[in-house]
Amino acid sequence: MPKRRKTNYQKPEKTYWHIYSLQTLNSEKFIKVVNKILKKEYILIK
Repeated sequence: MPKRRKTNYQKPEKTYWHIYSLQTLNSEKFIKVVNKILKKEYILIK
């Protein structure tokens, strides 16, 4: 049986954030995400 080829798939960076998903983040990650939302690098979904 042939060996499977390893795929180098990487998940894309999350750019759309929902208000409720921000509540579950730790403080450091929350601050980074909110700063990027304010800079319009990420998009907030309401």
